[in-house]
This record gives sequence, structure tokens and C-alpha cells, in this order.
Amino acid sequence: MFRPSHKDDAAGMFDVWWRAVKATHHFLSDDAFDEIAELVRDKYLPSKAFLVFVDEKDKVLGFMGTNKNEIESLFLDPDHFGKGIGKAFLDRMKARYETVTLEVNEQNPKAVGFYEACGFDVVRRDPTDDHGRAFPILHMRWQRA
Repeated sequence: MFRPSHKDDAAGMFDVWWRAVKATHHFLSDDAFDEIAELVRDKYLPSKAFLVFVDEKDKVLGFMGTNKNEIESLFLDPDHFGKGIGKAFLDRMKARYETVTLEVNEQNPKAVGFYEACGFDVVRRDPTDDHGRAFPILHMRWQRA
């Protein structure tokens, strides 16, 4: 079930983020992971509202952060990869906007493949992330036909 996030979802969202990144971002060193985890936990998650997907016990299984038609973050509990939750998040955005954009780490081929399978195309590549780290970022866009 989808619902807006609450302040008490922060720990569950961070757990989803932690587990998802550990499962997919094998290119991150331990130091880089720890640095990013601190930013996510202390600055990003408390700074805005998210859409969360929860199970029948209200446990967070995934979350998405957006800014208008841009998906700023989309993370799923790895135990629920391939079960349609990610696609359902994207479908909600596609129903609201003519164009949807997002950024994804090029070194996360499963995520890139997922977005491509959902109709997103790469429109630009940056050789580094927003902090200048050597993690290439793909800018992707979906456009309603």
C-alpha cells in the first residue's frame, strides 16, 4: 500500500536504503558508503516527504522522493526486488506527468536495465556524481508517447 511518509518512517526508510545500496552498489568502497550513508540518514531523509510502500504491518518496503516530475530517489527492500513495487512507483509518476526524469549510477546495471525496461532513455552522462566522486551518473527520461 502506498502512503505519504511519516517522521517515524525514517529508521525503516534508512534500513531499506542501506540494504538496497549494499545489494546493488558494489562499486562503493566502505568509506564512500559510510560517507553517503551519513548524508542520507542525517540530511536527506529528514529533509523532505516521501511516498512509501508498506506491507500489511506498515513496514516500509520501498520509498520514492520526487521534485515535481523528477524522481530524486527510489529504493526498495532487496527482498522485494522484481515484485512490481518499483514499477508501481514509476507508474504513479507516469500517470501524473508527460515527462519523468531521474538519475541513476551507471555502475548499477540492474537499475539502469530496470529503468530502460520501463521506457526510460539515457539523455546525458556525467562522469562524476554531484560531489565530484568518480561514480558516473546517467540522466534518464521517460516521455509519454
